[in-house]
Amino acid sequence: MSLPILFSFRRCPYAMRARWAILNCGLDVIIREVSLKDKPLELIQASSKATVPVLIQSNGEVIDESVNIISWALKNSPKKNILQKSNANKNKAINMIIQKNDKLFKYHLDRYKYSNRYQGIDHEIHKKKSKAILKEWDQTIKNSSKNTGSFWLLEGKQTIADWCIWPFVRQYRLVNPIEFDNDNDLTNIRNWLNYFLESKLFPILMTKYKFWKNTDQSVYFPKSSMNK
Repeated sequence: MSLPILFSFRRCPYAMRARWAILNCGLDVIIREVSLKDKPLELIQASSKATVPVLIQSNGEVIDESVNIISWALKNSPKKNILQKSNANKNKAINMIIQKNDKLFKYHLDRYKYSNRYQGIDHEIHKKKSKAILKEWDQTIKNSSKNTGSFWLLEGKQTIADWCIWPFVRQYRLVNPIEFDNDNDLTNIRNWLNYFLESKLFPILMTKYKFWKNTDQSVYFPKSSMNK
């Protein structure tokens, strides 16, 4: 059976969380690194959104939402109990965190990090609003650690919420790493983020691939799968 194909871009946080799930779930895919300034026709044909990540399954079906790719990875993983099992209340809490990240935090983060791309915006306002959300998540992690001894967003083990938002928190940090690393308001979320950044899987996640052309031979993610 042929492997699924993942269109990805190394630094895109949506693509990062999809790759993180694939990596943690022990799956292999053919990866196609794309230039967002020169998107290949195959990506556009696969998804009208023409944004990464896009997964083409072995049966030809397309998944073009990163959260859905994470769900696919968990469903098809040979590993068991990777993430905490959720009930209805926890699923609601998970979805609320992801929605706040994808709709609100991402909005302010873009205008903080890429302020030169937007006309008439105040860089500092969006920085403050981004940080306010981070402080909220910092408190959530603090409360979780009091109850369970863990440092995840929700009580117990990791959930999809942790996987979904850490690449975006990483982007916030990258604007001013020294300030972030010394901010006493963000101690808990900093320790939480460091779990991902210091993971032995992080260098694999961020492996550099050349931009894909349709004449190239297949390239695999993770690269170790080439030797299986």
